[in-house]
Amino acid sequence: MRTGKTIFWVLLMSLVASVAGAQEKSTVPGEPLAPGQIVIFGNVSPGMSLNSAIVLLGVPDKIKVVRGTSADRDSIEITYARHGLVMRAMSGGSQIEGIEVRPTFKGTFKSESAIKLGVKYEMLIGEYGLPTSLTSQMMRYPKRGLYFQLNNDRLLSAKTYANGTKLMDANLMNP
Repeated sequence: MRTGKTIFWVLLMSLVASVAGAQEKSTVPGEPLAPGQIVIFGNVSPGMSLNSAIVLLGVPDKIKVVRGTSADRDSIEITYARHGLVMRAMSGGSQIEGIEVRPTFKGTFKSESAIKLGVKYEMLIGEYGLPTSLTSQMMRYPKRGLYFQLNNDRLLSAKTYANGTKLMDANLMNP
């Protein structure tokens, strides 16, 4: 329990220092992105640095340490409720390993048709091709690290992961 608390406080202090340092170094003054300005695989994507994500999205609403099956599988969740996003990174890591797009997300996905939540699943197939697996609730594109959750044939939410991530959440997406 003490290890988890220690990791949490070290990560929190690192994030706060990173935001302060990044804001000082920023050459473009301004506010973080508005919810509708976020583009998944555009200005926000797995593999981007934690510093870039925090500068782009602002101060997180919540940071949570997630214990893994071993110390090298521990991760953190950075929640941006106002953006409808949860960013995931490995503990001690410096980049975003996974992004969860929640039903409250107002942005788009980088695509020819500017895909938004609520589109019919056929639009996703038109953009990304046939999924590796398709059920009434899930479309899986594991080679792309991309997973779409459906409700009544419409896009409800999504998750995407960096290639080769050790996140437990990513492993659970491919039962």
